[in-house]
Amino acid sequence: MKTSREKIAHLYRRLGFGATPAELDEAEKLGLDKSIERLVDFHKLPETGVRPEEYVWREKEEADVGSYRFRMWWVFQMVATQRPLEEKLALFWHDHFAVSDNKVEFGPMMLDYLQSLRSNGAGKFRILLDAMSKEPAMMRYLDMDRAIKGKPNENFAREVMELFTLGIGNYTEEDVQNAARALTGWGFINTFWELPGDSTAKMKESIKYQRPFCSFTYLPQFRDSTPKTILGKTADFDGNQLIALLAKHPKTADNLCRKLWEFFAYPNPEPEVVRRLAGVYQRTDGDIREVVRSIAKSKEFYSEKAHLALVKCPVDYVIPLARKSGFGVALAQSHKAPATPENPIAKPMLDQPGGLAYFMDRQGMSLFYPPNVSGWEWGPGWISAQNMLERINFYGVIVWGEDGKWIKPMWEYVKAAKPADSRAAAKATCDFLDANLPDAAVDLVAKRMDASGKADFVQNWDQFRGTMHQSLKVLFGAPEFHMM
Repeated sequence: MKTSREKIAHLYRRLGFGATPAELDEAEKLGLDKSIERLVDFHKLPETGVRPEEYVWREKEEADVGSYRFRMWWVFQMVATQRPLEEKLALFWHDHFAVSDNKVEFGPMMLDYLQSLRSNGAGKFRILLDAMSKEPAMMRYLDMDRAIKGKPNENFAREVMELFTLGIGNYTEEDVQNAARALTGWGFINTFWELPGDSTAKMKESIKYQRPFCSFTYLPQFRDSTPKTILGKTADFDGNQLIALLAKHPKTADNLCRKLWEFFAYPNPEPEVVRRLAGVYQRTDGDIREVVRSIAKSKEFYSEKAHLALVKCPVDYVIPLARKSGFGVALAQSHKAPATPENPIAKPMLDQPGGLAYFMDRQGMSLFYPPNVSGWEWGPGWISAQNMLERINFYGVIVWGEDGKWIKPMWEYVKAAKPADSRAAAKATCDFLDANLPDAAVDLVAKRMDASGKADFVQNWDQFRGTMHQSLKVLFGAPEFHMM
């Protein structure tokens, strides 16, 4: 990466969901440093204004509180937001603090979990860890509905050390046992189902009083108040003290910073990179926003080693294509006013995010349904024969969806480039899609567009769509198109 534009495009791929050519033009005027600040300090930018509760209302029917409704809302956020790092971090933490509705089986509880990830994802890790540890969805998923003295469940205690903080090899079995004792007295209550009436009445009352759907609760009578030895320290640890101890531990800093670098930059970071980021973590009391800012300002982040170093997960594959095709803008325009029980949300706001979630499912990533507590298998794990077929076939949504609505922005961009031949048309198409293809692959796309090298098809709408039906299959099949 040599030019400012190349670096900014890379930045937007990694800290967001890519950028349209117009967004790149705007960011290039800002420059790299200000583009970093815009992405990282997303709290200064406006939200979409669409609330997740709007997705539950149905005309003349009881409110639908299934988790898939809130998943549609999250996908809408991804395609429409001006704050992409907020959702990208939520995705990172959803994998890190993996919880599946296969076991939770309660949509409002999954929504509370998602909102906790989103609201705490760029803050102090100690606060996020505390919130996740007390999130009813997490507690149910890891069998901590009630933690009582005499029979503490070790499931969460083990995972909080192995997966969420220290990492394997940095704690003992005795540490796990004593951590489980420290967590006694913790539990949760389902405040939603205790309300009277049907799900519509329950939703209305929860929204009116801004109450969580489920709530952490502390039962001191069930707490083990005897001394516990954890990580070489002996005290009458309670759950809050355990969380604070784990969050500030140097091994937690190393583990998290390595994982964040691998998510945003490239696998197997150099020890010096991890040490530098861990230093930021420790100096800022575990401030994730500052760690990400440091990643984005690292010279290694823009090195050749980082270029096309990551396999796109299904979210990073589907959402950028949807954003470039105008899904987010169109959906935001269809949202005329906040949805209510009397006026449910516009049909496109359900159908299109739901469709995008479905395509991600088909490609191996079902949001709200990670395969296990370790999350998804990233990297080459996203690429299989079946997944690749699904990824390539997604071109059909772009070409034929909504009677050509989604390919119109591409047509306008390629036509405005005034390509002199099919090679130039192929290059303009790659630029629009942010497809970093080698020359040989661009040549193959150009040949599929027109074997004689002409670009006449660009001026005719029907010819353009027919040509793209053939050529995008080649472009989407290029291995480099699945890297970022």
